[in-house]
Amino acid sequence: MSIAPPPGVGTLLLERLASGPKRESLIGDLAEQYRRGRSSGWYWRQVFMALLVSTTRDIRGHKLVVVRAVVISWMFLIPWIFFTGWAYGSTRFWVQHTLRWSVRLQDFWGIYQAPLLIGWCLGSAMIGWIIAKLDSDCRAGVLFVCAASQLPFAVQWVSPIWNLANAGLPFFASFPMMVRAASMLVAMPLSLWLGGLSAMPSHRRPAVDASSPKSEARRALN
Repeated sequence: MSIAPPPGVGTLLLERLASGPKRESLIGDLAEQYRRGRSSGWYWRQVFMALLVSTTRDIRGHKLVVVRAVVISWMFLIPWIFFTGWAYGSTRFWVQHTLRWSVRLQDFWGIYQAPLLIGWCLGSAMIGWIIAKLDSDCRAGVLFVCAASQLPFAVQWVSPIWNLANAGLPFFASFPMMVRAASMLVAMPLSLWLGGLSAMPSHRRPAVDASSPKSEARRALN
């Protein structure tokens, strides 16, 4: 009877985001505990606890690095937003005129502003990739802080959109606004994390010690 491996996504997050001298032993210990009968819920709780500990330690121990990552992210994000906005505005009416034959593509391009939002998400992904490349020893901390630093920008754009969407507009008029709000609040931070995760391959070493203390993510990462 084959033994199921632990959840692959959780293991991937640990391999690429967790930090600390005992990272490899933690990954091996969690995998060993899972194969001995621990549930997926238990495994995910340990993963999130380990990532929380890593993020907190990264921020506390690398304050200057975190500040530098935020500055770099905004030095890239602001020009990118202006550039993509200019490119979208310059081509919007020409593209809509060209896409007369397809109402759905016109809605995709004009009403939902999908190319602009996709461009912003790609910019966020590139930011995550860059800062994770530069600060590979504290990826969890810098990615978290950079994603959080985008919230003021997102709130500034989302607040009027939210007010208009809740001003009694019909659904067909408010739904595109809600899509744009969700893109800025959810899709852009998520893109930043995905870009950071793709920046570097994992460096897990297969070290599983069945006699090691049973996994407590907080203690194992210290």
